[in-house]
Amino acid sequence: MSGRQKIAWIDDNPQRERTANQLGADFINVHKADLALALENLLNGRPRPLVIIDHVLDKTSSTNPVFLRGSTLAEAIKEKWPSCPVLGVTNTDIGDIDLRVKESYDDVIAYSDFGQHFDRIKPLAADFAHVAAARPKNTKQLVALLKPPAEDANRIESALPEDMQRSVRDRSVSSLLYRWVNHLMLRIGFLYDDIWTATFCGLNEQGLQKVERTFRPAVYDGVFARDNDLRWWSSELPLLLYKQIKPLSGEMSWHVGRKLSGIQAKHYSKCHVCGRDYPEVVAFLDASTEERRPMHLECTVLHPKYKRELYFEDVRMMRGS
Repeated sequence: MSGRQKIAWIDDNPQRERTANQLGADFINVHKADLALALENLLNGRPRPLVIIDHVLDKTSSTNPVFLRGSTLAEAIKEKWPSCPVLGVTNTDIGDIDLRVKESYDDVIAYSDFGQHFDRIKPLAADFAHVAAARPKNTKQLVALLKPPAEDANRIESALPEDMQRSVRDRSVSSLLYRWVNHLMLRIGFLYDDIWTATFCGLNEQGLQKVERTFRPAVYDGVFARDNDLRWWSSELPLLLYKQIKPLSGEMSWHVGRKLSGIQAKHYSKCHVCGRDYPEVVAFLDASTEERRPMHLECTVLHPKYKRELYFEDVRMMRGS
């Protein structure tokens, strides 16, 4: 990316310019500057592949309180360039940002964690451009961008939120799809993460690393895939597992997975609650934490903060927590 084609980074903290340079972004320093003019100059130029904005902009020369939040700029940018991804960056606790404000951005990243996101920012810009260029005309074409297994395509199409089904031809569909893919990655169902995939195979995450190659064909590689945060199509996992080892009568996936080459007893999964073999699910430790562990279904209860969703696993937490 060169010249006007660079990622733009708007910030009133000059110390972040070094990070922007490492990313290859064009740093727009608005410290003690007219923010409205900076935004006008940006939008009068050629569209950027991606824009990063400091969420709190309180060190500019602008006196209009509307410009104190980057979310205002994000809305203006999305109005002019609907298919351009806009990321907010902040030093504040992301959880303290109002949901409506947060939704002005395509995503919000804590600056302290920004280095962890370097590898996915440029691919993110490319994926937004890919969705825009594809111009899906219907939900089938939209779902095809996810490259799902054939047996999942219809179920995914029916699981799409109503706003996406209504807005397939809208220029903002890239943003809608990005948010929904994030949901697919976070809400276990169509896709499994490391700990769920390992538990499905009767293994811990160390064990999964030993046999990961077996399941590579099931890795999600549709739009907005993350190379450093893999997901697996859950419908493909048993096909690949049973292709390697045919299950005996009465055997479940967690029995068969332990027969894979290279697996030892130290790779077996154990229930976090009772310590016994063959936990079937992954659950949160309690309602206030993000920590999850393999557990038996009987050792868990439904998580009170999550509703049940068709085609997705129930979100559970440890019983008695």
